[in-house]
Amino acid sequence: MMIDGQSEGINLKQEIKMVTGFDLLHNNKPLQKHWMRRLIAYLIDFVVSSMLVYLVFFFLAFRVLHPSMIWYFPMTAGIVQVFYSAGLEYTTKKTLGKAVMKLEVGSLTYSFDSSDALIRNFSKLHGIFVLLDWVIGMASEGDPRQRYLDRLTDTTVKAVGEPLHVREFIEDHLLKSDVEGKSIEPEEEEEGDKRRCRECGGELMEIGEGKARCRDCGRIQ
Repeated sequence: MMIDGQSEGINLKQEIKMVTGFDLLHNNKPLQKHWMRRLIAYLIDFVVSSMLVYLVFFFLAFRVLHPSMIWYFPMTAGIVQVFYSAGLEYTTKKTLGKAVMKLEVGSLTYSFDSSDALIRNFSKLHGIFVLLDWVIGMASEGDPRQRYLDRLTDTTVKAVGEPLHVREFIEDHLLKSDVEGKSIEPEEEEEGDKRRCRECGGELMEIGEGKARCRDCGRIQ
């Protein structure tokens, strides 16, 4: 007899939660450090790209144009920062701010053209857009180092020498910081007895509190 679509002897599938950046951010120092470095890089680039715009507007507002034109400064500064960042990332993979913080743009595909560089920097038109870009990216599944526009263009920002792909990044950095102060001992079970991911069949890594994370797809279960 079926009760609410269930019957005796049927094991319910364990709930699987998608991993988002916010799931990892609160207790992972490498990820916190990554976003702090990106914030500092963004502020450096904002100051550099805005400096010339400010000087030009200041001169024009009081010598050529009406003083009210100074209110157009934020919009113009945002446009300049978009093209400043896109131009440098397309040619050198890093802006001045990223170079100072030892960060670089990495493409997850074989192509990274000027349109990709423009799209991934489009949110820099205004600080509010940058914040929304970050929140949407962190709230969705994928590489926790990506903003939404990073995902849209198949790019990410990584530290120099850091793994490009999310699987290696999680293995090398985030999994190690999930269990602070504890070393992960090799399991005594045979290879065939290891727990496997219900979604992709990958090997599971214990992360405490009865939960495990898949090495391959990153899902928590």
